[in-house]
Amino acid sequence: MKNLNTKLMILLAGISLMGVGCSKNQLQASDSTAVVDGNTATGVTPLAPDSTDSSSSASGYTNSAAFTPVSLQEFNSYVATHPLNAPTNFKVTMNLQNNGSNRYGGTVQISYTDTGYTYNGTFTAGTGNNVSIKTLKDNDTPEAQFNYWYSSSSGPVFSGFFQDSYGSIVVIVDKYVSVSGGDAQGGANVISGSIYYKNFAQSYATQSPYRKCWFIYDGPYNCRSSAIINKTSLVPDGYRKLGTFSYMSKSAVFQ
Repeated sequence: MKNLNTKLMILLAGISLMGVGCSKNQLQASDSTAVVDGNTATGVTPLAPDSTDSSSSASGYTNSAAFTPVSLQEFNSYVATHPLNAPTNFKVTMNLQNNGSNRYGGTVQISYTDTGYTYNGTFTAGTGNNVSIKTLKDNDTPEAQFNYWYSSSSGPVFSGFFQDSYGSIVVIVDKYVSVSGGDAQGGANVISGSIYYKNFAQSYATQSPYRKCWFIYDGPYNCRSSAIINKTSLVPDGYRKLGTFSYMSKSAVFQ
């Protein structure tokens, strides 16, 4: 009888300890602010930071800003289609729209002047959904699925894919600050960040018209980056840094 009571006491103690362990894990999960695929523990994708800045013309900040390449050699590698001579006036312009689920599609344009000519590279991500085709993946998924703001240890950040016919870029916004102007200028919430690029490999095959490159899983038109898809880093794997931009109006860029 004594042995039986002893065994029962040991069994009950073990169950009690198991209950404490599960309770601790549940508390850790509910208290966690870790980002999983860009979503908080509640599964809600954060909105872009609130913007109460003055109009672009009043504040002096717009959806365009000077772009500073990492180097002319790197910019020449990005251009690829023709050699550069003495490029100047580098600029980036962004027009992004909320697709209704806090994903942002639109256009990102990188421009420069060389020997009297202005060149523009326009990269896009749609605000609609992928068409549904039985043989393809990601049917009805928002085309801008991976383009959104999320919380990091340094504050709100944004990362997203865009592409043209020659390759893709990743836009990173990692600085978001409020600045005040003088007597003639209102305050503004401004953003700064970086752009990374990946040129497509030469191929006789053409890209599928039904999917952007971040939904292509293999071959020369695959531009996926796990760091951007899973929001684990602001440095996209498989990409090269092209340059940086500073002081764009947040409300002019993210509409």
